[in-house]
Amino acid sequence: MDLLIILTYIALSWLIFKIFKIPVNKWSVPTAALGGIILVSGLVLVMNYNHPYTFTAQKAVVSIPIVPQVTGIVTEVTDRTNQRVTKGEVLFKLDPTRFQARLDKLLADKTTTEHAVDSLKASLQQAHALADQARAERDNSYKNYQRYLQGSQAKVNPFSERDIDTSRQAYLAQEANYKASQAGEAQIQAQLDSQIHGENSQVVSLNSQIKEAQYDLEQTIVRAPSNGYVTQVLIRPGTFAAALPLRPVMVFIPEQTRQIIATFRQNALLRLKPGDEAEVVFNALPGKVYAAKLKSVIPVVPTGAYQASGTLQTLNIQPNGDGVMAMVELEPNADIESLPDGIYAQVAIYSDHFSHVSIMRKVLLRMTSWMHYLYLDH
Repeated sequence: MDLLIILTYIALSWLIFKIFKIPVNKWSVPTAALGGIILVSGLVLVMNYNHPYTFTAQKAVVSIPIVPQVTGIVTEVTDRTNQRVTKGEVLFKLDPTRFQARLDKLLADKTTTEHAVDSLKASLQQAHALADQARAERDNSYKNYQRYLQGSQAKVNPFSERDIDTSRQAYLAQEANYKASQAGEAQIQAQLDSQIHGENSQVVSLNSQIKEAQYDLEQTIVRAPSNGYVTQVLIRPGTFAAALPLRPVMVFIPEQTRQIIATFRQNALLRLKPGDEAEVVFNALPGKVYAAKLKSVIPVVPTGAYQASGTLQTLNIQPNGDGVMAMVELEPNADIESLPDGIYAQVAIYSDHFSHVSIMRKVLLRMTSWMHYLYLDH
């Protein structure tokens, strides 16, 4: 842009010399040159300071790496690469045989367990009846034993010692049988009482496994996480897709607000304020200028961010890496929507200071845009 200002001043000086027929001598030429240096330098300094400009800008978007949640063989892949898809649309499918088989097995195990629980309930009723029977037999044996014991204390004992001992042993046997039936009933009851939230623990465990198996089965169909488009599809039917975060199989670009990420000099921070008006030009759209607004200034310089590691850190100083990054939000425009994401741009920010000088920046920005007809490099 500085070169454009200089060339513009030279052109104006030449016209003034021609129109007013100013003689070219040792006084007029140095005066024009010195005046140009002072005038152009002053205008450039005021303009650059109050209305920052950068040619380092890019139409940036956030991408989502698509990684399957389960591992398997790809059986189907979408053919809508780089085309708009809606949320929930199928991107690719994995072979579900193994996951369906595991789900079927767990469902069968659950049915078996539920029948086992019903069987335990029936067994508990049977054990309760056996315990009641054993208690009745024990009580009857106890009465017989007491009858023999009381008869042995009479003046005339009608029972022999053997009869009394036999009745005693019969009573003790019935007592042991009753206690055994009680233990069996308690054991069955304990199995039935093993519950979580009112449901048998084994059934709860199987329900959890079934939910996990259903989730895994559902993940064999990978769907679009939102509206957008999928690009760089790196799989085909027969590809082995692994559930590893570092091995995405495709890249998904969700629909999002189109923003420009621009890098400005650090001294431009004195004039960058969210809400300031801005203008953007694209290399791919020569001759056009698009209105925008400064949304925010990112509060960190990328080269100044460090992460903990096992080695001592040094300053991360890179050439042209000390710029301040700002987010510029574009107004809706069909031409911009049709541009590929990641395309380069140039951005000018117009602050409230020396607003009358901003016209010069606007003129220069439009001249830059027209020059894109001639070349694409900065």
